Amino acid sequence: MRNLIKILIKIAPLLLFVLLETVAVVLMVQRSRYHNYAITSTANVVAGGVFEVTSAVTSYFSLGTINNKLALENSNLKNEIEILRKRLSLYNDSIPNAKSDSGFNISYIPAKVIGSSVNKLDNYVTLDKGTDDGIKPDMGVVCSEGVVGIVVTASRHFSVVLPIINSESKISCRLDSSKTLGSLIWHGFDPSYAQLEEIPRHVIVNKGEKVYTSGFSYIFPEGVPVGVVEEVELKDSDSFYYIKVKLNTSFYTISYVDVVNFSEQKELKQLNENITANGQSH
Repeated sequence: MRNLIKILIKIAPLLLFVLLETVAVVLMVQRSRYHNYAITSTANVVAGGVFEVTSAVTSYFSLGTINNKLALENSNLKNEIEILRKRLSLYNDSIPNAKSDSGFNISYIPAKVIGSSVNKLDNYVTLDKGTDDGIKPDMGVVCSEGVVGIVVTASRHFSVVLPIINSESKISCRLDSSKTLGSLIWHGFDPSYAQLEEIPRHVIVNKGEKVYTSGFSYIFPEGVPVGVVEEVELKDSDSFYYIKVKLNTSFYTISYVDVVNFSEQKELKQLNENITANGQSH
């Protein structure tokens, strides 16, 4: 107690000075409009700065939640579009120029990318969803930009995707103008480009035209954007074009994807396997 009293006695002049300064400032602000305005403005600036910093920090740490919410909303919208397309297909005979539906029941499962590579010959993408979420091998994976790849394996909580920037990837695609089918292949080097092969020389290929999925599989629906033709080359001795495609999907920045769920996938896959087996047995 004595020590406390000694400390108070030592700092008493300082405390008195602070008290008098406070009283002086209060009186000055109350009696002078100019000082009142100046101090109020300064306080507002300081408070605004603190609020701005606090808001920025809060927004930064909320980005993950916001992105997850947007990804889920995007998947829900895709699911609603597929339902509307299915209903519209029932009236195609009575509605002129109505776009025909593939006939498949399609839904989308949202997922987040938690690992990926872009600088290897055989790249892979890892997702935070697995079999507990309905994801199985051979499911297609897309994003807001276009095609990502195909699920190759899945555990309960995670799955691995073979992207189109993998040397083992081969996806059926079509040219926008002629609807000619080809195979999208990646030969390494640049993750922003791939090659569209098996396009015969008699087809007219336009630089700048778009490339889409063909829909001739149980993996991707028809018409998913793949990329744009950037280079076209045809030598006199070639039967097929060399076509360089600028990919829509940026694998450097990909964060959220949608896994394509075909309800009839298992049936179609089994049917294709039976046909292949019967063909080999004859």
